[in-house]
Parts: sequence; C-alpha cells; structure tokens
Amino acid sequence: MKISIPGLGGRLQRSRKDTGLSQEAVGTKIGVSWMTVHRWERSQRAISDTHLNLLCDLYKKPLRWFLTLEDGDLDEVDGSSGTKPSAAADRLSRKIADAPEANLPMIEKVVEDMLDALRQSS
Repeated sequence: MKISIPGLGGRLQRSRKDTGLSQEAVGTKIGVSWMTVHRWERSQRAISDTHLNLLCDLYKKPLRWFLTLEDGDLDEVDGSSGTKPSAAADRLSRKIADAPEANLPMIEKVVEDMLDALRQSS
C-alpha cells in the first residue's frame, strides 16, 4: 500500500537529519535511490508501507509518529469549509494518536481517499 498524508515528508526529512544520514545513505540502507528519498521528503511521491516500516527501524521511530497529523499539516489541503486548518489538524491528530495500532492501515487508506477526493474537487 502507498502512503501519502500531509506532513509525512517533513517528518521523514526531520528524522533523517536527526540521525545524521544523507539521502544517499538512507537510500542505500533501504534499497532505493537518493532521488526517491528526496521525493518522499518533498511529498512528491507516496511511500510504500514496506519502505516506511524500514525507515521506522532505521530512524528508531514508531509508525504512529509518522502517521499522526500535526498542526499545520492540513493548511494546503483545507478547502472552503470554513474550518481552521490548525483546529482540524489537532482534532485528527488526537483521534489518530488514540487509535489502536491495528486500525492504522484502515485510517491510512481513508485519509488517502479523502485527500484524493479533495485534490480532484479543486
């Protein structure tokens, strides 16, 4: 499954920099090119669940940390609903953080579907 949620690229980049690794080093360790790592970090390409799990191990971060929305993550996604993006991000973040780990694949799919629908409607 491919994963692409707001804020994921930034968290991938922060985690890599925290470990002191270059994009090339990360790519070599998980079997992809440095350009693929670059595109994930710029949110230009969705990441597979397999590669995200490898990065979780490499960066010593739980999967939930990468998939939890933070304030500001929805700023670019927010439509004309009148909802403040930071309030929406806060509500979603708390709900996802409290969700059982077994439900995360379903949550990822729902978020991905919602974002696709938002992109198509604009």
